[in-house]
Amino acid sequence: MSETCKSCRKKFDSGIWISPKFKDEKTPLFCSQKCKKEYIKIKLKRIRVNYPKFYNKIAKSLKRY
Repeated sequence: MSETCKSCRKKFDSGIWISPKFKDEKTPLFCSQKCKKEYIKIKLKRIRVNYPKFYNKIAKSLKRY
């Protein structure tokens, strides 16, 4: 079964996925670790612009890891 990467839109047969946080949320699929990191970077940038207080909480939690 062929899937499409969320970042680069390339078709692939097996790859990396992020588990959904909610029941109705779809599972993002990625063809490589590079595409996964790029997707997360874009999402964090959107959160930083739209929700700066929430971004600060996320940034603090990411520094622990």
